[in-house]
Amino acid sequence: MLELFFLGSKLFMGIQTTVAVIMIVMSIFSAKNVLANQVNENSHRKISLIKEVGLFALIIGLLASALDLTGAFQAIEAAGDIHPAVLAGGLKLTFIPTIYGLMIYALSLLIYLSLRAQANKASAE
Repeated sequence: MLELFFLGSKLFMGIQTTVAVIMIVMSIFSAKNVLANQVNENSHRKISLIKEVGLFALIIGLLASALDLTGAFQAIEAAGDIHPAVLAGGLKLTFIPTIYGLMIYALSLLIYLSLRAQANKASAE
């Protein structure tokens, strides 16, 4: 799995990893407040922000894939005739940041949904 990380666009994969770390830190602080029953309007806003930060990672992954595809198509245009196996290998690499962003977003959604349910339960009490 780590080799896929290094095969992807290093700049964008680094940005996505930074966003994922920020999302996890925000999740820890929000979970601490929810578990301590310190739920208020600000807590709900911070919990919603977790989902938005995860979405940002997905958008960065899509941007990286679009830029990589543009570069690949320019190289294909310049080369003229290209072997399909080389094309498939290049296309596979362009989708690594998108997959990574999807995984981060899915994790953020899971965290968001569980924290929101716990926050709603705590605020109802």
